[in-house]
Amino acid sequence: SKNWIRIQYRYKRYFNMGKITKRQQQRIKYFLKEKAERKNKQELIHQDGQNKFIEKHLPYIRKLAPNLDQILIVSSFVTPPVKPGLVDRLLVLAEVESIKPIICFNKTDLLEDPEEAKEIVSVYRNIGYATFASSVKNNESIEEIHELLKGKRTALAGHSGVGKSSLLNAMAPQLKLRVNEVSRSTNKGQHTTTKIKIFTLDKKTQVIDLPGVKLVDFVDIHRDEARFYFREFLQYADQCKFLSLIHISEPTRL
Repeated sequence: SKNWIRIQYRYKRYFNMGKITKRQQQRIKYFLKEKAERKNKQELIHQDGQNKFIEKHLPYIRKLAPNLDQILIVSSFVTPPVKPGLVDRLLVLAEVESIKPIICFNKTDLLEDPEEAKEIVSVYRNIGYATFASSVKNNESIEEIHELLKGKRTALAGHSGVGKSSLLNAMAPQLKLRVNEVSRSTNKGQHTTTKIKIFTLDKKTQVIDLPGVKLVDFVDIHRDEARFYFREFLQYADQCKFLSLIHISEPTRL
């Protein structure tokens, strides 16, 4: 379309320049978030020689996406507590890049009520995601998760302190990764992993362990496109009176 040609022209014009102004940065972000063909925007995001402005807004997973088979999203029930917002954002990134997501809610051994694990896991399983409640201490779901990783190239993502290194040690003891305790004062992890590391579990299996993720920025997703990346909404989308499906400004009573 003419609109997309205009976006491409201006995008390339700005990114072929050495340094770009803040005003130009704002325009680029606006162009990328316009309603345009999602496939074409994705190609621009992943083209070679990307400008540093866009690179710093791209999560590690999206930078690695062309070489990944799947992503293992790890959260924990306790210390630190479950943060569904990050899990959901990582799921959206997986949908954007057509990468298979696997969800692991770790540290079930610290739960006072085991039913809490079943409740959270069932939410994501009912949507259609491979979801597990795990415990390294009790060897719960470790083998099942390991089986899904075999023969694949998998990104490993989640907040610091959720037990990513412990999970890898349980699946591949030869790695002998260092594990830190969660800070008592902040109830947060202490960043055992500070840069991307690639671990080989066997000849055909690799895991890319990412640094503790705090911010996931959707550079090129227009808000009206969000509905395409939530599986649970797709079957109801055609029946909704509000075509954008944003649900932030319509009246409460119809």
